[in-house]
Amino acid sequence: MSDTESGNVRVPSDTTGIVVGVDGSPASRAALEWAAREAADRGLELLVLHALSMPVVGVPLGHPFRMAPSQDLTDWSTRLLQDAVDHVTGSHPGLEVRTRVSMLDAAHALLQASRTAEMVVVGSRGLGGVASAFLGSVSIRVTAHAPCSVVVVPAPEEPASTAEGRDHGSASRVVVGLDGSRDAEAALRFAFEEAARTRSDLVAVHAWTVSVPLDPTGFAAASHAAERESLAAHADGYVRAAVEETRREHAEDVPVSVVVVEDQAAHALLSTGADAGLIVVGSRGRGGFAGLLLGSVSQSVLHHARVPVAVVRGPHRGSGN
Repeated sequence: MSDTESGNVRVPSDTTGIVVGVDGSPASRAALEWAAREAADRGLELLVLHALSMPVVGVPLGHPFRMAPSQDLTDWSTRLLQDAVDHVTGSHPGLEVRTRVSMLDAAHALLQASRTAEMVVVGSRGLGGVASAFLGSVSIRVTAHAPCSVVVVPAPEEPASTAEGRDHGSASRVVVGLDGSRDAEAALRFAFEEAARTRSDLVAVHAWTVSVPLDPTGFAAASHAAERESLAAHADGYVRAAVEETRREHAEDVPVSVVVVEDQAAHALLSTGADAGLIVVGSRGRGGFAGLLLGSVSQSVLHHARVPVAVVRGPHRGSGN
């Protein structure tokens, strides 16, 4: 059984847009609202996808054959998607929306859709997640393997704190982590564009640490202090230069502040971005192994952030570098 699609517009099958996964959970509802605003702001189509995760019951001639969904499940998924369309088109009347029901599991369905997408948006955890986990398995797999940028949106912690609070007309902050890697450069470009589009302030964060050997005599304290001062100045210069170069590329008048701190990168991003509208990170930084698809800093931020997090891939994606 193949996937099915419907929508209120006819578009080419290779149209690039924003894909959002929905499953009825609070996090997926927040993701839907975030994705709809982003699609409306960018003038892109929105694809609302629901995965049924039907089990494979056989592999005749090498082709997986999946169990057909029950009528109740089909009806429920139809209502879920129609409610989603009604919700986003009510808020954004001109938004082009398609829906898709996939027989695959959620991660595979989203990854399949990501091949031609500008962006994928997912909730931090779905109905299958453990309530105590900040990040579900679907979010982890999609951020690790999608070829495009992925935004992970958490569920609101209380009724008054919803994704609808992301008002593109109000002052907000986009926080981006920089470490000199190609993914971080791509993240900075993404963050600049997002800040310009949402009329937000941009905060560029760089964290550094220095290993200090045991010095029971204290004789080396002065040289260690000088080394820290030199490292901090070098890091500050790097961040400001990167910001100015990106600003010239985009010619956008975005208010930018720089935070350079001696700290672990994930902690610096989480503390600086605790009340931000969006945290932006590269998929992996300079400290990661080339074979890793998602770096430790990105994973830590995704697991612990209470605000939306965008994971951006640099130009090396698929190159093996």
